[in-house]
Amino acid sequence: MIKLFLKTALRNLKRNPLNTAINILGLSLGFTVALVSTLWILKQFSFNHNHENYDSIYQAMLTGTFNNEKSTGHSTPVPLAKVIASDFTNEVQDVALVTNESNNLKVGDKKFNVDGFYAMGKFSELFSLKSVHGDISTPTAASTMIISESLANRLLGSTDVIGKTIQLNGKEQYNILGVFEDIPENSTFQGLAYILPFVDYLHKNEGVDERWSNCFFRTYGRIENPQNIPGLEQKLTNIFRTNLTDINPEILLHPMSKWNLYDSFKNGKNAGGQIQYVWMFAWISIFILLLASINFINLSTARSLKRGKEIGILKSIGVNRRQLIAGFLVESILSVSCAFLIALILSTLLLPWINTITNTALRVPFTSIQFYLYSFLGILSIGVLAGLYPALFLSSFNPILALKGKMNIGKRGFNARKGMVIVQFAISIFLMIATYLVIKQLHYTKDRPIGYKSSNLVNITSSSPLISKNFEILRKELISQRLIQEASLTSNFVNNLTLTGGGFSWQGNETKEGSIMGIFTIDENFAKTVQWNFLKGRNFSKDFKTDSTGVIINEAAAKFMGVTDLTSKQLSKRGINYTIIGIIQNTLSESPFKSITPTAYFLDFLPKNKITLRLNEQQDISQTMKAIAQQFNRFDPDLIFDYAFTDKEYAKQFEQMEMIKSLTSIFTGLAILISCLGLYALVAFLTKQREKEIGIRKVLGASEVGLWKLLCTEYLWLTLIGFLVAAPLAYLLMEIWLEDYVYRISISWTVFALTGLTALGITLITVSYQAIKAALANPIDSLRDE
Repeated sequence: MIKLFLKTALRNLKRNPLNTAINILGLSLGFTVALVSTLWILKQFSFNHNHENYDSIYQAMLTGTFNNEKSTGHSTPVPLAKVIASDFTNEVQDVALVTNESNNLKVGDKKFNVDGFYAMGKFSELFSLKSVHGDISTPTAASTMIISESLANRLLGSTDVIGKTIQLNGKEQYNILGVFEDIPENSTFQGLAYILPFVDYLHKNEGVDERWSNCFFRTYGRIENPQNIPGLEQKLTNIFRTNLTDINPEILLHPMSKWNLYDSFKNGKNAGGQIQYVWMFAWISIFILLLASINFINLSTARSLKRGKEIGILKSIGVNRRQLIAGFLVESILSVSCAFLIALILSTLLLPWINTITNTALRVPFTSIQFYLYSFLGILSIGVLAGLYPALFLSSFNPILALKGKMNIGKRGFNARKGMVIVQFAISIFLMIATYLVIKQLHYTKDRPIGYKSSNLVNITSSSPLISKNFEILRKELISQRLIQEASLTSNFVNNLTLTGGGFSWQGNETKEGSIMGIFTIDENFAKTVQWNFLKGRNFSKDFKTDSTGVIINEAAAKFMGVTDLTSKQLSKRGINYTIIGIIQNTLSESPFKSITPTAYFLDFLPKNKITLRLNEQQDISQTMKAIAQQFNRFDPDLIFDYAFTDKEYAKQFEQMEMIKSLTSIFTGLAILISCLGLYALVAFLTKQREKEIGIRKVLGASEVGLWKLLCTEYLWLTLIGFLVAAPLAYLLMEIWLEDYVYRISISWTVFALTGLTALGITLITVSYQAIKAALANPIDSLRDE
């Protein structure tokens, strides 16, 4: 029986090659989207699963109140980790603290600038690093280190390097204790190249282990009993508040299972994060599969008008309804299987491109038994669900009427088909509106004023004490050689505010703890280098000795302080009164998706070790950077000259939004294509059924334009109904999505007008070809075929 069903299914599929091709193509596109989305979603959920303590690792997060607004971050002070390790041994085990570092490592003539950690506690043990050679316990002795397998091969050409030394930053010699396996790509610590003992960090930064205000570190621990979390958070918060009062601190213990997908916080509470995009693409995949299934159902039921006599004959020779249903389901599953095989080929071809967009390494798991099991279950489920309605519909025909060619599909059949077409249009229009708003929000944020000129601006990400000491000589040399226009030595790069501090006060703000503001230390050349826009006042100048107690503030700080003119107020910190000499346009130094932090710029406040260059626009950039590197190496031969263009660094902040825009655009385009393919085939088939009606209308005097209108109007109405369903839903959901953005667009009626007209235009183009073809046909050919 199965063999007969397969032969019948193949014969029927060959009988209508256009419909079959469209059906299978639509399903394969739907499967491709679903497969790619599923691989990406599984990748997101697989993060950090390589760590044995995945279910019990927590990170201490610090929430502070800044300018009446709660902000949560990863940075915590050393004393917090020390308190947890000493006073909470029953609740928390394997406490570890790290600080990110980027150092120049050198062995012989090989040198690299790579990222690593200074670590305190039991980092290696907590995160289950695996040994390749030697002892990879978190190093505690001074001038010792453990390194990754890839770094060992790059620097020393082997992993058997125990006892060998590496030069750090041109002077310090570190002894290698062990080599650990590279951390997988889907891990928070992917790319970790080395771990240094925290005692060396303390030697360079004396007293930092006693200061609760120095929140530059990340603290982790293992907590086996989650029920202890609320009480532990409250105890740590109370301890913190007794030592740091100006930000009203709160401690939150964030589980590793949420680090990747639930990394967003609002008002001190977890507010989701990347998980929203996981669900977004999951629903998009479901919608597109639904579109492909609707196409299948519509075309199968429409095709039933041609299969009535076949069904009548089968029933008259004793084939029962159950056997008919089984036969149709076999045909459906066969189509789905073909579509899935095509989808596998398409996915394999598209994944390199998708990986570039998503910055991941997705691949089809051909070696996984689970993959084939789930694929089989998916094909079976979708094949049955997609084929069940047409199978029930076709097998219900009266055999006598079917053999006479007098089948009456009835209004219910046509209405069901119209309903499914409306659903198709609604899904496609919803995706069009959502994609348009995502693109508009992206461009709106990218076009946000940044307060400086980013083109030809270079951040020197590698520096050294020798460079900082001889900076003024180096600056003049680079300018004299016409390599740069200007250069500046600061505590931070213009696009990277890394420090906020409390204790600021001014007239009218005499609170005990003071207020929090962003802090930059700059020199007199900074404004010219980044090309600030001054709204009031002036830049720092060496001509004014009093500028050592001067300060420049941004617009946000002026508004926060209530500064109306430069003589109205002074800014106080650490008992020193700073005179406001200038107000600049807000400089975007943090995420472009958040509000501007009130920021103060000083001449002498923090150590300055960041160099920013304004390149000469008339010189070739590649040759200029080589010449600049040579000048830097004159002052420090061991320096690894690393740099980044400010505008490219700024663009990186939009990578996730660009990925969302690209994927939603691709998926929306595929949804529209699937809808158009299905509509085209459906219109072609149904127009063929109306050949005699069209022929009679032409004989009775109907014009070609009138027939075109008749055939198109019905589908335009269905599109309009689909738009009326999709528009309000799209508005509500996209309004919720936009709430996460401080700097956001407003949803205008023009969005809906544009997408509505576009949908009507696409429908009109899709339907018109078949409508015009039918209207221009010779009525004699359609009326005399019997």
